[in-house]
Amino acid sequence: MKQQIKNWMKNVVLMAVTVTAAIAIGGNLPHFINQWRGPIRSGDFSAHLEKKPHRLTLYGTSTCPHCQSARTFLKQAGIAFNDVLIDESKEAALSFKQLHEGGVPVLVSQNKMVVGFDENAYDEIIKNHVVKQ
Repeated sequence: MKQQIKNWMKNVVLMAVTVTAAIAIGGNLPHFINQWRGPIRSGDFSAHLEKKPHRLTLYGTSTCPHCQSARTFLKQAGIAFNDVLIDESKEAALSFKQLHEGGVPVLVSQNKMVVGFDENAYDEIIKNHVVKQ
């Protein structure tokens, strides 16, 4: 009987450790995948530039500090961009939802998208897709 209890306790502890590890890994999995993929995505994002005056669109919110850093970076670089605030417009939120990204800022050119604010990635997008004003 003592051996059965020991085996049962060992199995309970092993299951608890397994569940805890699965929760820890699962909760961070999107972050790990994004780190592995890098901030730049390729694709056809031209729909996010249609009927807009500039060749770049920045999706963000009015309260996000990373979005503000992205805006400041683009403005200081002299880059014209469409500043789309997804927390102030239902239409903007729906357009952003089509990108299937969970967070902001997201910078979109015709065929590239940068998820998050990354100066090197922004420089690459600007160098390859935009003429400064």
